[in-house]
Amino acid sequence: MLTTRSNCWKRNNLWRAGTVLIVALILVAAWAARGNPAWATPSQSPLRQSIPTRVPTPIPSWIWSSTAVGNPTDYAPSGMPDLDQQQNDWCAVDDPSKWTHGGPVAVADVVWWLDSSLETSTIPPPAVTNTSFLLSPYGNWDDHDARNVVPLVNDLAARLDTNGAQSGQPHLGTHISAVVPALQDYLMQQGLLGKYHVDLVRSPSFEQLANWIRYGDSVILYLGLWQDQGTQWIYFGGHYAAVAGAEPANQLLAICDPLRDAYEAHLMVQGRKGVAHEYPHASDVHNDVRYASQDAYAVGPPLRVGGAQVLTEYGFVPEGQPDHLAPFVGQNPAAGLEPLRGEYSGGGGEAELNYAIVVSRYSLYLPVILRMATW
Repeated sequence: MLTTRSNCWKRNNLWRAGTVLIVALILVAAWAARGNPAWATPSQSPLRQSIPTRVPTPIPSWIWSSTAVGNPTDYAPSGMPDLDQQQNDWCAVDDPSKWTHGGPVAVADVVWWLDSSLETSTIPPPAVTNTSFLLSPYGNWDDHDARNVVPLVNDLAARLDTNGAQSGQPHLGTHISAVVPALQDYLMQQGLLGKYHVDLVRSPSFEQLANWIRYGDSVILYLGLWQDQGTQWIYFGGHYAAVAGAEPANQLLAICDPLRDAYEAHLMVQGRKGVAHEYPHASDVHNDVRYASQDAYAVGPPLRVGGAQVLTEYGFVPEGQPDHLAPFVGQNPAAGLEPLRGEYSGGGGEAELNYAIVVSRYSLYLPVILRMATW
């Protein structure tokens, strides 16, 4: 009996030892094969990697200038105004077909919007009411009357030395270096210099632009226009546009373009239209700022070494459409980009986010430079 029990004990111990050994071998094999795809999780399997996974495009969730601080009735009911530079005598002295006042028009969009956003009156023009004093009437009408647009733009163009009218030094459009001093001069005239801060930011990122809109700041973009000519990228001009909104999920930026109404013209899939109105229309229709075409473009990575992010498709010229970049050749100079200037060969190019002019309110928000340090 003792012998039988001893044999059973030995067999049990051998079985346990064998089981332990097998488990140990399995664990060692698994550890050794940890880099082998056959042991990877299903999502890492080479077979699964070879099958593209359909990732749905996020549903757009826009941050509009009109929702940053409210939706004022007096008087920007469609958000950032979308004034048109193709009116009055806002063109080159020697070329009436070359419209040059994109800078003062974009600044006027921002001045009009900021003043509207602080109005407490709920009575729109033509009634004359004024509870915010960033914008003044230039005649016997309300400060947000459509008749105020032309004199406002003319005033800003003089301060911006557009076309060299003040300095006597001829150039096309508005030099980027003139924008911040001109806005500060305007704010001083209105007695509001201590209420606002104006910054010039080079190569702003999409995240910065979205944050400025989220905080309720107003932004004017300087779009540097570039063309890849095979052996080099050349800079051939610039353009200004106010930012109307940002959509972070898909990195979309909506602009109020002084030259084009791309969304209204069905050249863009994304965007926002103000109060319904017919298109095409005369260039002064958007002086009634209920009417707007806020055109949305995706923001993409830099395309050249040392370049800024680009407003994708802005530089694309649709077949059968006029080359909308040609009027900007030589316009709106930027000293920092001049060393790379070249001759535009036509057919389209790329629009870089080379500069942003940011107007923020001291009374409601930290200055933009302080906020940028926290991003």
